[in-house]
Order: sequence, then structure tokens, then C-alpha cells
Amino acid sequence: MERLICGPLCRTIPNQLLQQSASEIVDNESKFAVSLDVSKFKPENLKVNINGRCLTVEGKEELEEENGYSMRAFTRQFVLPEDVNLDAIRSSLTDSGQLSVEVPKLAKPLESGGRSIPIEQIGEKAEKNAIPDAEPI
Repeated sequence: MERLICGPLCRTIPNQLLQQSASEIVDNESKFAVSLDVSKFKPENLKVNINGRCLTVEGKEELEEENGYSMRAFTRQFVLPEDVNLDAIRSSLTDSGQLSVEVPKLAKPLESGGRSIPIEQIGEKAEKNAIPDAEPI
């Protein structure tokens, strides 16, 4: 299966390449989740954003040293499946630098088997068949 990567030049890339760019990607019946090793970045230098179904994880760190200046940065983008609950997206960062972003899947309608739907009677006939309320004591 391939996944669409969003951005100015939207493209699909094979899941094998996605697995190399992220520590772990889970896309099963209950959730879509991404886990990245961001241990080289301070928490305040990380961003997780969502725009439509496009999830973006960014990190940028600039260090001024005695002999110069160094910068490291990364951006990872993922197109979320259509069957996820975007309102329930959450991210967390462990002490060891593992960033996780998880989005639960929406409940699917029942596919197999049938079920009985009770019929509620309304109107005059329903009132005649109703059990009268007991008189207060």
C-alpha cells in the first residue's frame, strides 16, 4: 500500500520508505499512529500541526557555539486516512524523546447480521393499550 504525502508537490511513496523516515507507523482498525525519535530536540523546538487531513511534525534547533553556528531540522508529513476522528487527535512526548501522534478511527456501521428494531406505537391505540398509572396511596 502506498500513502500520499502532502505538500506543494503531493506524491505517493511506498510504505517501506515511510517506515524508514518514521520510527513506527500504525494504521489498523482502531487508530492511525506515528511514533518518531526526536531525542535530539528540545520539546519547545517541536511542532505538531494538522491542516485538513495533512499531519505535519516539525523540529528545528539552532545552536550557537564558540566556533560557529549549527542548525538541525526535520519535517515529516502524513496524509491521515479518511476514517479517522480528527477532533480526537493527540500527541505526547516521553522523557526519552519518543514523540507519538495518535488519531482514533471512527466507529464503523455494523456490516454483518441483522438486528431487530422495536416499533413504538403512538397515537390513540397506544394510549388504550398502555397500563394505567397506579393511584397514589
